[in-house]
Amino acid sequence: MNLRYSALVLIGSIVLSSCGGDDGDITQPTPTAGNISGEVNLYDEGTTEIDGSGMTIRLEGTSSSATTDASGNFVLTDVPFGSYTLVFEKGGYGTFRSFDFEHRSEITFVVPNPSLGQSSTTSITDLTVSSDGTTVTVGATTDPEASIGNTRYVRFFFSTTSDVSSEDYDAVLETIQVQITPYNLNLTAASLEALGFTSGQTVYVRAYGESFWSNQYNDPDLGRTVFPNLNMTSAAAVSLEVP
Repeated sequence: MNLRYSALVLIGSIVLSSCGGDDGDITQPTPTAGNISGEVNLYDEGTTEIDGSGMTIRLEGTSSSATTDASGNFVLTDVPFGSYTLVFEKGGYGTFRSFDFEHRSEITFVVPNPSLGQSSTTSITDLTVSSDGTTVTVGATTDPEASIGNTRYVRFFFSTTSDVSSEDYDAVLETIQVQITPYNLNLTAASLEALGFTSGQTVYVRAYGESFWSNQYNDPDLGRTVFPNLNMTSAAAVSLEVP
């Protein structure tokens, strides 16, 4: 009888131990959504950082959006996991987009922090071309006038067609800081060949006022780079012949 009783106690202990283990193995649901957190650095059209508040960040094609605080911080809450296009908008800044943003965790950070500048107030009032046979000079006059104490920013676009623009171009230069009016851009045969043009070819040039932070992004749908904060007041395109 004692042996039988001991066996029953042992079996009971094993059963209770098994039941207790099941309570600790409850499977938690797998997260399917989380927050997207980031920071935007806002600037004037030059290099001065300003109040970061009031920029709207939204997920294109959804109703999810957030607005930055004074430090430029924002949080998009309870966003389903997936791939998104982030859209950054504020009056006077144009629109900036970041494509193929992957959100796969309970907190996903936007890195690097976008640095965005205000739209340019610089217009191009005149554009000229001259050549000495080896170097072609494109002169751009800005309004306001550029000077050492009033730096302006200019971007040049090139094409083999006369309707060259910021949306229709074959080549584009990086933003140039201008401290003299007119500004003379000197182009040699080698520099034009580096842009994809050949000797004897007619090339058309157009210039726009730009900001230090250009807010540019590559748009896979359009198949080109977009420049959101150019000043679209611009002189007519001029033509040159590649030396």
